[in-house]
Amino acid sequence: MIDLERVGKRYGAFEAVHDVSFSVGGHEIVGLLGPNGAGKTTIMKILTCFHFPTAGSVTVNGFDIYQDALSIKRSIGYLPENAPVYADLTVLEYLDFIAEVRYPGSGRAGGETARIRRERLDWAILECGLGPVANRSISKLSKGFRQRTGLAQAILHDPAILILDEPTSGLDPNQIIEIRRLIRKLGREKTVILSTHILQEVEAVCDRVLILNEGKIVAEGTTEEIGRGMRGEDVFVLELKFAGSSPTESALMGIPGVSRVARFELESDGQRLQAHLSMTQSAGNAEAIFDWAVSGGYKILSMTRQRVSLEDIFTSLTSGGGAGRE
Repeated sequence: MIDLERVGKRYGAFEAVHDVSFSVGGHEIVGLLGPNGAGKTTIMKILTCFHFPTAGSVTVNGFDIYQDALSIKRSIGYLPENAPVYADLTVLEYLDFIAEVRYPGSGRAGGETARIRRERLDWAILECGLGPVANRSISKLSKGFRQRTGLAQAILHDPAILILDEPTSGLDPNQIIEIRRLIRKLGREKTVILSTHILQEVEAVCDRVLILNEGKIVAEGTTEEIGRGMRGEDVFVLELKFAGSSPTESALMGIPGVSRVARFELESDGQRLQAHLSMTQSAGNAEAIFDWAVSGGYKILSMTRQRVSLEDIFTSLTSGGGAGRE
């Protein structure tokens, strides 16, 4: 659906995006993460044909950005960080205007196009929870309802691709849950790229994440894949109970795949042990620990793979850069 190949963007002598390549498939939700100035907005502007790259190639929904920008714009629903609404209109008037633009010639008379237009308008209002404020002036709406109105205009024409810049900005916790639910639902039918500063949002909604820093992609994949790549090993937290003598650190090192014992803590009762085991990346790590415990007559009270948080990953990859980019 979306392919960028060695894309760069300069503003005069300043390079905002450098040699960026990535692909996004159908029915996939991808989070675009990075500190302020990392190049996220520039990439979104390129994808929506607001800006053209100074280097590289871009295809969106099968269309080339240089050859068929209008077809790309028809394929995309775009929600900028500040929702593009007309404050002097009511919500219904504004969305009706957008529907008329998206479905030209539908007018207010009958016909198939007019029917589709009405159905899409009703659907967008319902899905974005705008029914209670449909006849209220946009100028009198809270920021949260303005954001919902902006999202409604983005999905109104049933685009194949959604590009959402901070889609839950200004929403209260209940509204955030509803919009995330809607994004996940839309992601089953569409390609979605969303930019956000809320790390929990990426973990809650996205299938994959692209982390940018100083105009470059510094990591790509699921949170677990990126964390494993950074760490180079799996870490298991193991809690054991035993009736006889306790296992030793050297015994733990004898488990197939264990590269080091990061922590070894014997409980005061002398019958419990907690150990952090660093293991080489390979299938069957957990099974090797289990087999070792069974052969030694130990009871496993708990065994969990230690997870690197997205916050840890983000901080590690982006600290100290990015000032001055869009």
